[in-house]
Amino acid sequence: MAVKKLIDNNPKFKDSKCIGTSNVYLAKKYSVKPVGTMAHEWIMCVGQGTHRHNPAYSNWYALDSWVKEYGVLNGTALTDAITTDCFLRDFQLTYATLFTGVRHDSGDPYAWGDKMIAHYNKLGIDPTVKTLLFSDSLNFEKADGIRTYFSGRANTAFGIGTYIANDTDVNPLNIVMKTTLCNGQDVAKISDTDGKGMCKNMQYVDYLQRCIDWRMSNE
Repeated sequence: MAVKKLIDNNPKFKDSKCIGTSNVYLAKKYSVKPVGTMAHEWIMCVGQGTHRHNPAYSNWYALDSWVKEYGVLNGTALTDAITTDCFLRDFQLTYATLFTGVRHDSGDPYAWGDKMIAHYNKLGIDPTVKTLLFSDSLNFEKADGIRTYFSGRANTAFGIGTYIANDTDVNPLNIVMKTTLCNGQDVAKISDTDGKGMCKNMQYVDYLQRCIDWRMSNE
């Protein structure tokens, strides 16, 4: 019902519109574009699901495999599987050029967006041709504030799911499903926000964090 209502009202919107849904079935049902990005699980499994890889380079392995598969049609890169700062070490000129934008899913959205714009500028890439996609616990008021803040500085897009679909008048729980094992090996997400990480083995989380810290201090 929510997706249909948004699609039906598209002609009435002025500055924004619903461009599609991440639910592939509903996209087919209502003849709109299926829209999404790579998942945290992709980065976790490709980068950490083998003993041959240093997990602090999870983003590089995931981005490299993605580009080999999709060429120049790469869409949006997810930044916070093992923290955005670590992601930026790998999101250099080639990947920053090939991907149409980046996705925010944890941490302060304004600080994150400023950081992304500064990164594009540092690489000599015009940020106004790139898209900042926000998807962290949004409602329309938050999305509009973010859109206004970055207007003229970069394109913005928003994934608003829980707020639209939850009509129970009860605050939603922060519940997500993530991979915890791949090829029999622990994998983890270390988010930009405390409480949004995911792993069943805290010893592995400690190991991953130490790998990240070493890389950030020595590269």
